Amino acid sequence: MHTVYYNNRIAPFLHTILYYMSNNPLEFALDPALYNLPNHEQLKQYRIWDTHFHGFLTGGDPISQYESMKFYIERMGIERAISLDVGGTLSRPLDDNPNDEPIRQILLDNSSWLNGITPIDPGFPHESCDKMEDWIRNGPCIGIKYVGGNELGVTCTHPNNDRIISLAAELGAVIYIHTWIKVGGTPRTPGRNNLPGESTPMDVAVLAQRFPEVPLICGHAGGDWELGVRAIRPFENVFLEFSGADPQSGSVDFAVNELGADRIVWGGHGPSRSYATEMAKVLDADLSHSERLKIFGENYRRLSHDILKKKGLSIVI
Repeated sequence: MHTVYYNNRIAPFLHTILYYMSNNPLEFALDPALYNLPNHEQLKQYRIWDTHFHGFLTGGDPISQYESMKFYIERMGIERAISLDVGGTLSRPLDDNPNDEPIRQILLDNSSWLNGITPIDPGFPHESCDKMEDWIRNGPCIGIKYVGGNELGVTCTHPNNDRIISLAAELGAVIYIHTWIKVGGTPRTPGRNNLPGESTPMDVAVLAQRFPEVPLICGHAGGDWELGVRAIRPFENVFLEFSGADPQSGSVDFAVNELGADRIVWGGHGPSRSYATEMAKVLDADLSHSERLKIFGENYRRLSHDILKKKGLSIVI
């Protein structure tokens, strides 16, 4: 009995050693089956779309970082990645960047699995629309990103946005809005400590009422998912995205109960967040297989289908 007990105890460790010694670098160091987690092939079957890929976001060389990140895209079975850092920089989105043309070419050469979202600045609506014409109508990008703050402190509620949103709707572009709820001010209030121009989910709700037929993505679940989910709940055109927000068990369950699985999209936020962290939010939740499929990719495929078709990409939803 003692020998059997001992062998049963060490069996998982032997499995781990065998996995770690594998010659295939795509294999995980731990055997996922021992922890009731999906392996590489099972992850691929989810048809995961990383809609928040920061492969080009770095203070160093964005091309080198992108090349390094490709390994993890493949390792985690990601079907398609959407980079949110294409054209300019997040701090200066309307300024030309020396890496713009190399990144443009990378998107064109890798359109089978990679797309781009270009950041805009609502403080400068005319210039933002010019950028959308260049990078979306006449370029490889499929949408726009409202970044976490801007030079003039203009949030997504400002009238400047009407021109930008109208053009995005005409193009069929995806609209991603970084949101966060930072507590501060006197008296301390949610959202009063945000950066100038950094939108909240409550701001997205205001914009959604002005453009009820235009889909919007409320990014990061607002940081505070309990408040963020409630702020956008009445507006069926608003999708919720959790990437980058703290990985708290129950957050996705709450969002699905309040919004339904059809209104949630998934992003990895790598390399500043790990794929394990972000996938755990969905795998931890008490969801059906079909609900996980929707969140991991199906919802975003529906959202972006038309613009991808315009780009000559045939996507099976």
